[in-house]
Order: sequence, then structure tokens, then C-alpha cells
Amino acid sequence: MNGYEFYIASSLEKPFLTKRVKEEKRRSFDLLKGDKLNLQLIYNINTPDSNIRNRSFKVNIICDMDYELFDVENVKCDYLATENRDRYYLDTNPGLYPDLLIKNDGYIKPLVNQFRSVWISLSTLSLKGNKKVIIQLEEIISEDNTGIKTSTSKIYYQEELNLNIIDESLGDLPIKHTEWFHCDSIANYHNVEIFSEDYWTILDDYIAFAANKSDINMLLTPVFTPSLDTDMGSERLTAQLVDVFYNGCKYSFNFDKLKRWCSLTKKYGIKYLEIAHFFTQWGAKYTPKIIVINNGVEEKRFGWHVEATSKEYRLFLEAFVPQLISELDKCGYKKEDLYFHISDEPGIKHKEDYAKAKNQVADLLGECNLIDALSDYEFYENGLVELPVPSNDHIEPFAKNIENLWTYYCIAQGNLVPNRFIAQPSYRNRIMGVLLYLYKVKGFLHWGFNYWESENSRKSINPFICTDGDRAFPAGDPFLVYPGPTTSIRNEIQMEAFSDLKLLTLVESKIGRENTLKIVKENSCSSFSFKDYPRSSEYLLCLREKLMNILK
Repeated sequence: MNGYEFYIASSLEKPFLTKRVKEEKRRSFDLLKGDKLNLQLIYNINTPDSNIRNRSFKVNIICDMDYELFDVENVKCDYLATENRDRYYLDTNPGLYPDLLIKNDGYIKPLVNQFRSVWISLSTLSLKGNKKVIIQLEEIISEDNTGIKTSTSKIYYQEELNLNIIDESLGDLPIKHTEWFHCDSIANYHNVEIFSEDYWTILDDYIAFAANKSDINMLLTPVFTPSLDTDMGSERLTAQLVDVFYNGCKYSFNFDKLKRWCSLTKKYGIKYLEIAHFFTQWGAKYTPKIIVINNGVEEKRFGWHVEATSKEYRLFLEAFVPQLISELDKCGYKKEDLYFHISDEPGIKHKEDYAKAKNQVADLLGECNLIDALSDYEFYENGLVELPVPSNDHIEPFAKNIENLWTYYCIAQGNLVPNRFIAQPSYRNRIMGVLLYLYKVKGFLHWGFNYWESENSRKSINPFICTDGDRAFPAGDPFLVYPGPTTSIRNEIQMEAFSDLKLLTLVESKIGRENTLKIVKENSCSSFSFKDYPRSSEYLLCLREKLMNILK
């Protein structure tokens, strides 16, 4: 049709409304069982069409495999990057950026001089062998005034894909993966009482999405309200799974809500639980908010008004921690499955306070894992943190000396290293899978699965409208998913990164690590570190082809 443009693009392209992205020439793809292939169908009208108001197209996917269609929607972004940034961004000017993926109803309506996209996600499940996928666009005419759609039976665009599904399973994620799960944000956005019956119904959907659609296998569990991202003296909505009682001389507990939580995490295959921090963020000086029923009267017994070294808090911990570990064991989570925190992101100036806080609880944890996000190697060197989680721009000294290596990134990691800000190219998100393999990383942590709040939780925000936490964080940093839960380009690309990690692990089992590393590094001019890696989509696409060839 004159003036209409349709073509296939890689999932690694970000289709801005006014920019033509690169066409994907490949039509044959190798996949594993349990794998996914993501592509985009780009469409545009480059000359006026007098009948544009009444013309649309039906998207037909002809295949014998599962698939999903999403419209790639642009979202408003005001704040794109901190001042400490490099030149490897798509743009840093405010505007509309592609990120939100909304379920497509099977139809598209091109507009003049607007490049739009349908995200096509094909799932192999347990299939094997050669499969054909035909992508068709069928012209639809809508009657004036009525909106009734009628097919003209004309096929204006068609592409045929050849998929070779190798008889090997992609397997489970070989690392631990946690994205901080903010229970209060879910309650605030959906306007339901936290842990009410309506809330539990909604929560089920989010935990299912986290496990099945984001490859999360460790979930932040609010046994008491997480002391994260809160102004000193203020508080977030209470999200406390354990009811605490005090009768004047001893503490007792009701774990019913925690048991219900664990039934959901087990239902969706969450293997590990990350327990809310025992002390406040950025210094470990105070206790988290804990609501206690004191002789029948509800009170905020712990919080900003109680110092970390409080004797009363120690008495609480002595009663609480052993019972908590015992109850979680009954729920199917052994000590080795539990990950506890002292305080998030302590700096070197907090070393003494951190040590005092740790002494309050460490002896009660026994064989459980103690883990914290930090970047000062001295904390680990001095034995303050057994399992540190350094940011990926501070990982090098840790990588040289720690076998059980973890990493994270967030707002501060905007210069050279991988991240998933909306303004960054998708290869910068996906290359993380290769780097996790190269560094033998055992765990990845991120603070924002669904942080739909402003800075320090001063107010709730609508992430469909505000992507930067009220201009506090680079757009996309606070959350990976939108309410619904609804996916994003960044979530899908991160899943591709994890697919690369799984593939590399599988290939290593066939040809050994040394030979796998040769494939990763061949034809690459980079030194392959977190700050120096191939900065192109083509590298990742070619690497996947090479790895698949090993498995044929």
C-alpha cells in the first residue's frame, strides 16, 4: 500500500515515534526448549492517506506455538540521567520514550510520520524441531460512525520466520535474583487495605509475575515494615506480616499472614526469602518501624525513636528471630534459604554504627545468610559483612577476593556500567547476562521491582505518568514493572539477559568454561569488564548465534 511502511526489528531496538530504527534482516532463529523469541513489527505512514481514519490492520500470527502481542507505548520522561553519565545514552532530553508494553488487541492503526511497534513474543515451551511462523497484516476498514470493522481479505504485509528449536532445555536461572518487592506500593496504587482479602488476590498476581515473568527466585519479605527509602522521622505505610504482642514481660507472635505469604511464594517457585532489614538505611542507627499490641493497645514500639543499640530491641530480637526462623522452616524455607540484612548501603563513616547494630542480632541468625548492599571493600575486609553486594561500578576489588560474588546497580550506576534506565540502549541492559557469566556472579539485586513512590516515600506516584519518582531517579530506575502487573521493554530485555546467562551456562557444560570464554571474547575489542564491554546490539545477537551453533 502506497505510503505504508512495515518491517521487522530486533527486540534490542527502541522505537521512538520520530526515529526509524534498524531493520532486522534475520529470518531464521535457533531457540532452546523453554526459550522465547522477541521481535518487533514496526509500522508507519510516510505519506498522507485520505482514508486513514477508517483504515487499520489485523495482526495475524500463524504458528503452532504460544505467542503474545504487545503495543510498545511511549511514556513521559522528565529526568533521564544524573550528571555523572557517559555518552552512551539514546538521549537525555525530556520527552516521550518507548518502554511500556500493553497487551495488543490484535489490531494496529498506523499514523502519519509516527514509527510505532508491536512487540511479538514467541514461546517455545517444550516444543522441538523446525517451526514456521507467519506474520501477516490484514487490511480492516471501519464503517463511518459505527466503528464496525470489516476485513477486505487483503494481506498487505507478510513475513515468514523459520525457527529451529534445539532439543535442549534452557533450564533455571543459575543465580539468585531479587528485585525489591514493595508491598505498600501495591496497596497504595490499587487503593486497597494492605493484607485485606482484596489485597491478597492482587498480591497473587504480582508474585506470579515476579516469578514467572521476571525470573525472580528470591523475594523481599516484610516480616516488619522495610526501613527503606524513608525520610528520617517519617514512615511508610505499615506492611508487617507478623503480628507482635507484648504483655508487659514477654513478646509473643502470630505468624498467620507470614504463612499465607509463604504459601504464595512456594506456589510460584520462589526458592529463597530475603528478610526485611533489621536496622534503618544508610547508617544503621535506628530500629525499623514495628507495630506491637501492648496489653491490647496498638503502639509503634520501635522506629526512628529507638536507637539500634537499644536493650529493649535486643530483647525483642531474642524472642523474635528464633521463632521466625522456626516458622519459616515449617513453611519450607531452611536456614540456607534465608537471607537477612543489617542495613542498606552503609558508607565507611557508618562502620562503627554498623558493627554495633550487627552485634545486636548476628549471634541469633546461626547458619542463615547475612547480606548487604554496599560499595566500600573495607566492610568486607574487616569482617563486618560476610556476603557483600557491591555495585557493578565498585565490583573489581570484591571480584578478585570473593567466591560467592553478588552485584547490584541503581541510580548511581549511570556512567559506563550496565544499567536499565529508560534512556539507555537495550544492549546496555542485556549485556549484564554476559558479564554475570564472566565474573561468575552468584546473585543479582535491584532495589526497584515496583517502587511507585517519590523520593524517600513522601508520596505515592502513578508510574504510567511519572517514571522518575517525582524527578528523583533516572526514568525507569524505581520500577521494572507497571501496575497490573504490566511489563516493560526493560523487563523483557532483562529476561533476555538471563536467557543469555542460562545459554552460556549450558554451553559451558558441553565444551568447558575456557572454550566458552573464547567464544564470548572473539572479535571483541573490549577488555570485557563492567566498564568496558561491546556496546552494540549486533554483538549480542551474533554471540547467541555462535552459542546456539555449539548445541546443534
